Amino acid sequence: MTMFQKFVSDYSFHSRKRKQLLILDRFYWNGQICCHNLFLVDPKMKDLKELNVPLVSDCDMGFKVISTCNGLVCVLHYSIDQSSCLFLWNPLTMQTKPILEPQNSALLLYKVPPNCLIGFYFNQYVNDYEVVRVHSFEDIESACLDDYLIKVCVVRVEKYSRRSGLWREIECYGPSVFVNGILFWTENCVTLEEKKTLFWIAMEVSEKINHEVIIYFNFKHSNIGKIEFPYKSKDCSEVYKKVAVYNDSLALLICSENKCMEQCLNLWVFHDEYEDFQGWSKLFTIGMLSRLECLVGIWKDEVLMATPKVLHCGSRIMALLQGNDLISRFSYNVFNYDENNVPL
Repeated sequence: MTMFQKFVSDYSFHSRKRKQLLILDRFYWNGQICCHNLFLVDPKMKDLKELNVPLVSDCDMGFKVISTCNGLVCVLHYSIDQSSCLFLWNPLTMQTKPILEPQNSALLLYKVPPNCLIGFYFNQYVNDYEVVRVHSFEDIESACLDDYLIKVCVVRVEKYSRRSGLWREIECYGPSVFVNGILFWTENCVTLEEKKTLFWIAMEVSEKINHEVIIYFNFKHSNIGKIEFPYKSKDCSEVYKKVAVYNDSLALLICSENKCMEQCLNLWVFHDEYEDFQGWSKLFTIGMLSRLECLVGIWKDEVLMATPKVLHCGSRIMALLQGNDLISRFSYNVFNYDENNVPL
């Protein structure tokens, strides 16, 4: 088979239409009770099956799902020491592939969240699966503002290629290569396929401020930058937020609570420089929410919610969940998943 034939075969393999499923990541921890489950959901059949994450390290301290792509899942297995392991996993074939760390890395020793941002995607421009990792380093600039020494952090990015099995640091471009504090990954990561861009919710942490922002990385042009959140209402406090994809645009779901302890959900969509203006616009509000309901994410441009017993989309039940009588409210993440026997 020629290289051209292999490329056409691989492209067809990655782009063919497959059954659309969901991976539901459910977590609870209060310092004493820890419960973490992964489920495969078939919304059409209202079927739910628990997934067992393979154990790939000697010390099992829990796991974090990074992202999914073409039937592959990128997972981090936490360990008590520096042996925490990133790996790729195909739940259909049960194959796994550890992502080996570079032996002589010039970047930070802390290579796992929340001390860095990690994303996983398929780069069709080079026909390869890639993992990207974003680090932040404190850098003291000698510039003086109001007699204060300004501390800023520089962002550096490294990328892993499944084909070569190697990490390499890449040069990035963009207006926001510097951030106002060390970055900590606080929420989920999403990929906007239309714009070849990954988005994370992260916290800029410094001696004076803790400031939450959205960090983005465009893997086509190696651009990196940050987006500020929309304005906060003075009458409500934010309970939690998630980034998502809505109508092929970056979206932000914010759950807010008023002084009467009533909660509602706001959906914001970001308009970038390719449209009429750059900024956030609020599309709609869902409220008031039941205290037992929790935001899961967006699927097919519909908001997914969950109680400890049911995953639903509006009045439509997607799946019956396996409950836990000791836990009244979980945290959730959701990932699109297409079963695929792509080899590792």
